[in-house]
Amino acid sequence: MSGITSTEKQNMKSENKIVISDTVKKIESGKINFYKIIFIYMLGGIVGTLWETGLNFINGYGFVYCNGSIFTPFNFVYGSGAIIIIAFLHKQTEWWRVFLIGALGGGAVEYILNFLEETLLGTRSWNYEGKLLNINGRTTIPYMIVWGMLCVAVIFIVYKPLNRLLEKIPKSTMKTVATVMSVVLAVDLMITVAAILRYSARNSGQEAFTAIGAAIDKAFNDAFMAKRFPNLKFI
Repeated sequence: MSGITSTEKQNMKSENKIVISDTVKKIESGKINFYKIIFIYMLGGIVGTLWETGLNFINGYGFVYCNGSIFTPFNFVYGSGAIIIIAFLHKQTEWWRVFLIGALGGGAVEYILNFLEETLLGTRSWNYEGKLLNINGRTTIPYMIVWGMLCVAVIFIVYKPLNRLLEKIPKSTMKTVATVMSVVLAVDLMITVAAILRYSARNSGQEAFTAIGAAIDKAFNDAFMAKRFPNLKFI
């Protein structure tokens, strides 16, 4: 009976290490890291903006700003929704689970964001009161069904090709672009929130009591805000 030589044992160990290393790389490539999240947010945000803009054209309203921010074209609701959908559902393999979780989750996100906007900013960007099966005017059952169908499309049609594309981008390039864009998005969010707060305060008759507030009032006056945030309603 022939035994295994030390050289053969060493080769077997090396092969096992290679297999394990390849497996780890595959697992790592499937993970959603910070840099992927930024790209997913931007894709979801721009698609949402284009979708809402297209709907306004179809409904005869012409061009309407639907990005919900001042400097970037990325709609916050759709961008956040894309992150949540993919983060929680990308490992699911059964469409009906994706649909069910997506419908409930999408409705919950829409409800919570609407509630937070009203509570923190004193405004509402959407109000479904009077629509079929609405829930406190913050979301509706039909819209939740649409969220579920959207989640199925995102996970099974969009995410996998998108993930493969992101994996082909050099890591250094992805990190650089994502880092720069995260700063841009953060600045845009802060300025947008500040502008909305002042817009709401002016509507209540409150004058700016700091130089920053006065500068915001001058740069983003009522005419500008009404044009950029046409769906914004004061509570």
